[in-house]
Amino acid sequence: MAVQRCRNLVNHGHVALMATRCPLYGVIGSPYQWNDGVRALPGDDEPVPYGNDRLRWFLASQLVRELREYQVVNLDDLVAAA
Repeated sequence: MAVQRCRNLVNHGHVALMATRCPLYGVIGSPYQWNDGVRALPGDDEPVPYGNDRLRWFLASQLVRELREYQVVNLDDLVAAA
């Protein structure tokens, strides 16, 4: 569906992957700090892994998975199999 609706995928190409091993890694979000009150810190879009001390004052907005094993698939083959 994404390939049909997104012009960039059609114009610039795409590769479809079927993930076979993709464990949770961490999150992307906004760091905060306590300094006579809570204040937001400038953040980057760098993922913070689970177990990191920075997560204590972090407001997550996106979940991150680590793509470890996958297969390249043809979308037309998947549609035919459905």
